[in-house]
Amino acid sequence: MLRNFDYLKKWLGKFVWFAVLLLCVGMAESKLNRQQCDDLVVKVDYESGMRFIDQADVEKILTDNGRDPVHGNRQQEVNLKSLESRVRANKLVADCQVYHDLEGNLVVDIQQQKPLARWVGVSGQGEWRGTANGFYINTTGDFIPLSDRFSARVLTVSGDFFRNKKNLHSADGKQVVAMIRHLSEDEFWKAQVIQMIVAKSGNVELLTALGDQRIEFGKAENVAAKLIKLRIFYNKVMAADWSRYSRISLQFRDQVVCE
Repeated sequence: MLRNFDYLKKWLGKFVWFAVLLLCVGMAESKLNRQQCDDLVVKVDYESGMRFIDQADVEKILTDNGRDPVHGNRQQEVNLKSLESRVRANKLVADCQVYHDLEGNLVVDIQQQKPLARWVGVSGQGEWRGTANGFYINTTGDFIPLSDRFSARVLTVSGDFFRNKKNLHSADGKQVVAMIRHLSEDEFWKAQVIQMIVAKSGNVELLTALGDQRIEFGKAENVAAKLIKLRIFYNKVMAADWSRYSRISLQFRDQVVCE
């Protein structure tokens, strides 16, 4: 009987401590909800190298250009999900988290879009068109707008393939995006390839910095193997004279055709 009483006493003590803990948490949460939003803290992932958006932009978005202020409001009156949706509506924002910290600040944590390439229209005569209709392509193959504030240093792409926004989510489009990523992640090809042209058919051509060559790549498949083959050709044939050939074709299996 005494053992049962000790067991009950033990669990009663644990229940009391748990109830006190819940009470303290509830009181703290209630106090925070009544607390005013004293300041706005904006955290942007500038370490990514992108600078599409700054604190002034975020404040305008959050407050609907000042028509819906957040300063001075009680925390319980601030709809965090609504503010997150408002910020995410900006096409240059990849993700956003909005929350309160223990000091009463409203914290906005933003991840910017990370473009892989920039599409710019080219006329039939090969002249650059205005960039008003250009766009960036991100890592998921989606189009994002250009920015007046910041220009990302990424691969320039052109060609009719990019005029249909659905193309980059097709089988060929996914291969094109993967090829852009491969070129961007390899330091040699990142420096060597200055433009990627993709025809409506999905065939790829590359324009190079050193040697001013046009590389007829074919479909964006077997990318790593083709580029290794081209690198070997560079080392064995082109090293002494990079201007020796103006056109190189990799479209044929196990062959490099030049002129």
